[in-house]
Amino acid sequence: MLKIALLGAPRTGKSLLASALNSAANASAWPATIVVLQPQDAALPVTPADYDLVLLTGLEDALCTSPSDDAQQTPASPQAQQMADTAIRAALTSAKISYRVLYGRSEERLAQACEALQSLLPTLPMPAQSGPIRARKKPTPWVWPCEKCSDPQCEHRLLTALLAQRTRRA
Repeated sequence: MLKIALLGAPRTGKSLLASALNSAANASAWPATIVVLQPQDAALPVTPADYDLVLLTGLEDALCTSPSDDAQQTPASPQAQQMADTAIRAALTSAKISYRVLYGRSEERLAQACEALQSLLPTLPMPAQSGPIRARKKPTPWVWPCEKCSDPQCEHRLLTALLAQRTRRA
């Protein structure tokens, strides 16, 4: 049974992500237990041997935070969130605990968490692609302007056109 720790600054969607990740793990029959940790005052309740995977919810804009994330109902200021995030990262680093940071909206974070879990269990299938988990599309590759594309036919057309312009002027 894999143990997964989920950490993050206040109001960053940890509880929502843990619930969705538990559902995905159960639906896929992954042998995993997800634990949401609430570090207080930079004290980190985790050691390198405690968990197989440590996930950290990254800071996002106000649209990505969950209103029901933590037990406290007072909104966390951006400065308080930044300080908590910095303290958590420093504690993880000083304890020599490797972790993965999850960014994006809740569906994107869930997909990233599932991919991280999949990397530990490569023989197990990914959860069904219905619902909030969707296959991430690869970004469209950068398309260079014509003079930088290195396509021989394109370069030939460009050079031929430039030479034709030069001979017309002369």
